[in-house]
Amino acid sequence: MKKVKKEYYFITIFLVLFILLTMFVINGKTDLFDESFYNNIIKIKGNVITKFLYVITNLASTIGIVALLGITSFVFLKHKAFSDFKYVIGNVSVGVILMQVLKNIVKRSRPSWKWIVQGGFSYPSGHTISALLLYGTLMLLVYKKVHGRARKPLIIGFSLIILLTGLSRIYFGAHYLTDVIASLILGVIILIISNMFMNREFNNDKNKGRKAIQTK
Repeated sequence: MKKVKKEYYFITIFLVLFILLTMFVINGKTDLFDESFYNNIIKIKGNVITKFLYVITNLASTIGIVALLGITSFVFLKHKAFSDFKYVIGNVSVGVILMQVLKNIVKRSRPSWKWIVQGGFSYPSGHTISALLLYGTLMLLVYKKVHGRARKPLIIGFSLIILLTGLSRIYFGAHYLTDVIASLILGVIILIISNMFMNREFNNDKNKGRKAIQTK
């Protein structure tokens, strides 16, 4: 009997969690929890924090993501690793399409307490999944292909931006906490699947003697 890869177990678990969370959201079971969490987060409100999180949240907007993808593509070209960029483009594209489909299925209204201009539906968070799939894919690529001192700081930096993006969406009232959690769950599923493809491709690269990127 063929052994089932552990990744499939994780995908199944996260998918079940997403389905359960979506059912709770649709039935209004998370409303009090979401409102309570926002009321606690907004206690840190201040001019410096607002300006900082506004920059973070805009980096995950449509314009911000497109700009970051453009910058990232040049980095991949510089290191002669542009073929790896397909994972970044592919994951972000899948995330954006999936978000639009789900938003129009669930049709959850934005929080009544939002204090920035934000149209469309709320569930799940498009900004959060875009940030997770952009920086998360970069984290996977850095972990697998970058050797040197820059490796750890890059991974930590990308992780912080992902977390801050989700926090910013709640802070500005553009999303509920459960919108952000749902996007993180879906994003992780996509990254797990992407990682499986990466492992297969990069193992073949090692067999062919292709070198990893070296940093000082």
